[in-house]
Amino acid sequence: MRPLIALISLLTAAAAHAGGAECDRQKMDADGDGAVSRDEAKSHPWLAGQFDTVDANKDGRLDKDELGAQREAHHADMKARGEERWKAADTDGNGNLSRAEAEASSSWVGERFAKLDANADGELTRDEMHAARKQGHEQMREHGVERFKAADANADGGIDLAEAQTAMPKLAEKFSTVDADNDGKVTADELRSLHHR
Repeated sequence: MRPLIALISLLTAAAAHAGGAECDRQKMDADGDGAVSRDEAKSHPWLAGQFDTVDANKDGRLDKDELGAQREAHHADMKARGEERWKAADTDGNGNLSRAEAEASSSWVGERFAKLDANADGELTRDEMHAARKQGHEQMREHGVERFKAADANADGGIDLAEAQTAMPKLAEKFSTVDADNDGKVTADELRSLHHR
C-alpha cells in the first residue's frame, strides 16, 4: 500500500492546476446552486465521509463558507502538528534545529541538512524549513501534473484502466478503489480525495 500512497501523494498535486478549492466546489456543484449536496459530495469520497461534520448549519448542503471553514481547520491542525514535531526535535529549546537534533528527529532532514540550511550557519530555522517545504511542494505539483498528463494518453482529463496499466501500474492495482464514481477513469480530484481519506 505504501507505493500507492506515495503515488497518490505525488499525483494529488496534479489537481492544483484546476484552480483550487473554489474550482473543486464548482465542479462538485452539478446543479449550479452554489452549494454541494450530499449526493453531489459522493464524487469526493473524503468529503462524503465527513459531510455531517462539515455541514455546520445542518441544512444538508455545503456552502462556500462551510467548505472554507473546513479547509482552514485542516490547515490549522496541520500547522499545530508541525509545531509539535518541531518542539519535540528542538531538544535544547533554542528555536532552531542543530544537525544533531535534525538527525535524531528525522533521517530525512538529517540527510539533507546541508541543503536545507540555506545560510550554512549550522542551524535550521522554521523559515528555512518552510522555504524547503514550499519548494518541495511546488516541485511535486509540477512533477505530478506532468505524470498525470503523460499517463492520460487520450488527453480526456482522466486516466482509464488501460492508461494506468501502461503508465502507472501501482494505480492500476487499486483502480476500482480510486475510481470513486465508477465511471471508468480516475481524475486528479479522485486521486486527491483518496489522499485525504
